[in-house]
Amino acid sequence: MAIQITYKSSSYTTSAGNVTCSPTWTPQANSLIVAFCALTYASSPVDPTGVAGHGISYSAMTLGTSTLSTTHKLSGWAAKAGASPSSAACVATVSGTTTGGLVIEFEVTGADVSGTALQAFQATNASNTGTSTTPTVTLAGFTDALNRAMTFAVVLANAAPTTSGAWILTTGAAGNFTNPATGAVALFENNQFDTAGACNTSNAAWRMVGIEIKASKTQTVYFSSAKPAMQSLETYGAGVTF
Repeated sequence: MAIQITYKSSSYTTSAGNVTCSPTWTPQANSLIVAFCALTYASSPVDPTGVAGHGISYSAMTLGTSTLSTTHKLSGWAAKAGASPSSAACVATVSGTTTGGLVIEFEVTGADVSGTALQAFQATNASNTGTSTTPTVTLAGFTDALNRAMTFAVVLANAAPTTSGAWILTTGAAGNFTNPATGAVALFENNQFDTAGACNTSNAAWRMVGIEIKASKTQTVYFSSAKPAMQSLETYGAGVTF
């Protein structure tokens, strides 16, 4: 089943405290929700203590190295929407005194949500850092041609990064703030799996991470006659499509 990734909401703020996304929206039933977050501190940055929205608590991904300088901490979060999600805003709850923060939230349909939210990802550990105008990250080759990748970059510059190549940038999925100077962008591709994550920015230090989302599998079973087919369906139940 084809994966479709759609930007939904975000927040970029220099206010200390929790980070709340806008606008509010209601996920499709049984979709996958993905949120990227970066918090800034004067020193020793840490992840949010939790992220929640739509009546659901999100689970933290295990990213690769996710710090930038001594002030920024990147994180990734995911949740299964379930049967009846609400329009409650996504909120990252922080500890200590932040100097700023951001959250970028997406909805993913067609992902494999047969297990837990974190089991919908094939890999979440791609990470790279440097100082340049072209942040990059290399993902491992896909394990399934229908899987799709997303990247998240944070730079030490008060300007929103832009896309590179075929990576899709939706209005709202890039932003910036001061204190300290911070720019961020989350990118995706719906039509192919690209192992070379990239974006463009001013010449500054950066960190970019990448994730691979598993595609849902639909099994089609053919029967020689209608009656046996119905008997098999009654006997073995779910997971069969005609």
